[in-house]
Amino acid sequence: MNKMTWLDLYNFLHERANNINAVGTFNWDRPVLVHDANTGDEFTCDTYYVSDNRGDDRLVLITNIEKIFEENS
Repeated sequence: MNKMTWLDLYNFLHERANNINAVGTFNWDRPVLVHDANTGDEFTCDTYYVSDNRGDDRLVLITNIEKIFEENS
């Protein structure tokens, strides 16, 4: 299985946004969803920086972001 990189995602979105044949075929105002292929469930998501145990930050798409704020309060 191929693993999508951020560059892959950027290129896909850039192509959609700049393809004259695709004008009006993609609703840019809809929420970004993550689809679980096992269950068919879909979840809204957001971007978030997480730190690993070395303190390195990485950008991720995250679901259930409210859990992070619950744990920190």
